[in-house]
Amino acid sequence: MATIKDVTDAFLRIAPPTDMEEGEYDNVGLLAGSLSATVTRALCCLDVTSAVIDEAIEKGAELIVAHHPMIYAPIKSVADDSVTGAKLIKAIKNGIAIYAAHTNLDFTPDGINDYAAELLELSDVEVMCPFGQKGAGLGRVGELTKETTADELRELCGKAFRDDFVRIIGDKNAAIRRVAVINGAGGGDVKYIDSAIKAGADCLVTADVKHHVAVYAVDRGFTLVEPQHYTMEHVYIEKLAQKLGALLPEVQALVSEKDVIPRV
Repeated sequence: MATIKDVTDAFLRIAPPTDMEEGEYDNVGLLAGSLSATVTRALCCLDVTSAVIDEAIEKGAELIVAHHPMIYAPIKSVADDSVTGAKLIKAIKNGIAIYAAHTNLDFTPDGINDYAAELLELSDVEVMCPFGQKGAGLGRVGELTKETTADELRELCGKAFRDDFVRIIGDKNAAIRRVAVINGAGGGDVKYIDSAIKAGADCLVTADVKHHVAVYAVDRGFTLVEPQHYTMEHVYIEKLAQKLGALLPEVQALVSEKDVIPRV
């Protein structure tokens, strides 16, 4: 029978941590639970919401594997008068461990960045900002099958990420052939635009574009295509469950049905 330690060891193969996850930048690994506890079912999700914890209880999962860490910033107490504290108490009371694979899963070869590039059918894909093991790093850059417009790329992103709310920042008729992609919050810093331009990209596909980043892109005459953070990453969760199940066949890896985009 598998233990939580077996799962954490499996993730050293699926998405080994890099220096980027050290210190205050991120919080990957086992966030709650015992390494020696047995596990027969793991529920995979993007976010550990209260609904996901309830689902784990209902389905008899002893482990939740999430992309986003439920504990990100340091906390000073675990009490039920805070959202995080209440969720932790509920999970622990019900014997549910919580594991997070965040930026390590973004950066690793065959991780979320590579899957996003695959969904956009990019060829000759390269790592935009390499670091860590071979093939790992921030962002990917590749070629579309043919030159297209930014608006056509927006439609492609909508289909690839199952997203009805993809927007364009810049000229919707801009000619696009070489595309940079950063899953999740690549729209938070102008340095990612500079990196994409340096890599020869005509466009950056990423989420969570801040206002000052949008202004910077327009001033540089550079196009951004912005799907939602959730949609860019949630498409990978099924693949994550398959990877975990392949490494640990004795663990039933389930995809959460309650992990939904946070909107009405």
